[in-house]
Amino acid sequence: METTHGLYSSGSIRCKTLRNVAFVVCLILLLFDPSSLSAQAMKKVPLPFSPIGINCLPWFVAKEARIYEKNGIDVDPVFIGASSALIQSMLSGAADMAGSGGPSIISNVLQGGNIIHVTAMVPRFTQSIMVKPEIKKPEDMIGKKIGVSRLGTVTHFALQTALDGYGVKGVTILQMGGQPEAVAGLVRGSVDGAVFSPPYNFQLKKQGYNELVSPNELQKFTAFITNGIVARRSVVEKDKDSLIRLIKSTAEGIKLITTDREFTKKVITKWMPLKDPDLLEQVYRFATENYAREGAVPEAALSAMVKQMVQSNLIDAKLAASTPLTAYYDNRYVEEVKRSGFFDQLWK
Repeated sequence: METTHGLYSSGSIRCKTLRNVAFVVCLILLLFDPSSLSAQAMKKVPLPFSPIGINCLPWFVAKEARIYEKNGIDVDPVFIGASSALIQSMLSGAADMAGSGGPSIISNVLQGGNIIHVTAMVPRFTQSIMVKPEIKKPEDMIGKKIGVSRLGTVTHFALQTALDGYGVKGVTILQMGGQPEAVAGLVRGSVDGAVFSPPYNFQLKKQGYNELVSPNELQKFTAFITNGIVARRSVVEKDKDSLIRLIKSTAEGIKLITTDREFTKKVITKWMPLKDPDLLEQVYRFATENYAREGAVPEAALSAMVKQMVQSNLIDAKLAASTPLTAYYDNRYVEEVKRSGFFDQLWK
């Protein structure tokens, strides 16, 4: 009996030992599971953007397709109405990167800020000047009231570019606040026209309003940056990893837009108030034609914007003349991604 008892005792000890080992192994697997490690290591990246529209679509697509997660960052695109509010949120430290671009970045630099362009996702105008049906040609705007979101914004630049390009003077420019407010003003008749981005310009055209000046016509007059990634120079110089991941994720979002029509349309309808199938198709086609595959910031566009801001008395001429264009942008991060072969592999 003693021998039998001893055998059962040693067997129990072995069983307990095996159970303990199994428990430890399971715990290790749980703690060091690759997906668990990925979730723990994923960095939170706030991404304020403005406005809600087709110019921001790649970030929405990357969010819905979980591209950010694949690239190891947790990006949360958050709409902020005005570019001035977006800049202030970055300067306060609430975000190190954002979806923006254009005149507000130039103003920020000249005022001593350190927010710069690091990509030009939309290196051209995408705006249209939409007017009442009776306004047929640019000269017909003389004596009329045309709305922009705010002075010094992309919509203001689009309008001023058209006025200068066609030699039109005597137009009253009104600040409307945003695209929905501009639509309401045009419908009510408080303005004779306004500057709109997709999908609003497509909607208004279908309702009978006239597209007086198209994005392609604006592009003939001057280079421009409508949207891209902007960043706090002082932060990304010390920690470029999140920015590199965001650049790659944005490019992958753009690629997915060009290859997956139905998924992209679902994302558009989720993020934008668009239900009409015909308009949805127009917006989708527009999206496939207007994003840069790599996104290097074109210096010529910055030069043109600075010149126009000086002419419009939006910035100090002497200060602008003494500030090098390199103060407004840094292409090193896009170039690093390019050297790695990422873009070639993505678009092959």
